[in-house]
Amino acid sequence: MQKTITIIGATGQLGRKVARKLDSKGVQVTAVVRDAASARTTLPESIHLIEADVSDKESLVSALVGTKTLYITLNTTSLDPSLPFHAEREGVINTVEAAKINGVQHIMQIAGIDYLHPEFADKGLEYKTNVIRKPGIEAIKNSGINFTFFFCSFFLDSFPTFIENGQFAIIGDHVYPIYYTNTTDLAEMIGSAIGNEMAYNQSFSVQGTEGMSLPEAARKFVEAYSAGTDIAAYPIAAIVEMGLPEEQAAFMEHMLTYVEQLKEQPVSQKTWQVLGKPKTTITDFARNLSSAS
Repeated sequence: MQKTITIIGATGQLGRKVARKLDSKGVQVTAVVRDAASARTTLPESIHLIEADVSDKESLVSALVGTKTLYITLNTTSLDPSLPFHAEREGVINTVEAAKINGVQHIMQIAGIDYLHPEFADKGLEYKTNVIRKPGIEAIKNSGINFTFFFCSFFLDSFPTFIENGQFAIIGDHVYPIYYTNTTDLAEMIGSAIGNEMAYNQSFSVQGTEGMSLPEAARKFVEAYSAGTDIAAYPIAAIVEMGLPEEQAAFMEHMLTYVEQLKEQPVSQKTWQVLGKPKTTITDFARNLSSAS
């Protein structure tokens, strides 16, 4: 029987890659999007589109009719928990309520590995966005619907955004190893979790097999992606010189300060036993990106 999944957040940087990969693997994918015409420019014709908005619960109730498995991939770039609406908070709560009305059998969601493993924060810092996303995560856990959480390490998919004018810019002093993941391996795990009772009501760490510091990973990445690219390091204080809007600069500074002291450990053995071991190395991923560009 063909696997099916509905995705909320399928047009985001990570969501669209996961949606395409699942679609290419033969999974029947439905994407819940705010603007179908815009979404069609990034998603293939084989992915069914339904318009709805996570801020509008009634639209979600209509959009999720017939859904058995739901995957939520949303994120916040604000540090202000006092805002009346966050997609990862009120948006997820609205989605859970709509899922319950429709008898959805399984909800999956993505978040950062730091949420599951706060002990990785070597200096005891708290990642402020976790305060915002917690009510949504708790709503899923308390919904009575089978859940699967994917708590992911740093995504290699973001590496090309660090490259500009022949330079890979590293901001901050990053010395601890990170077990980088990617959307190719994540999509494989999501596909394995569909209809898999061993994945129900579980929280999985999602990491790659290679642990190395950001400068080491950057060197390995650029060798395969764009040989000749320089690696340049800048202090976090350099963010103020980038001319970013105040809120964006504050978020970047907080995020990089947190990642700088994140002492990640390999903790994904259970994930690999249930959902399969990741197969994509940093070099593999960089080569695939380079050939696709």
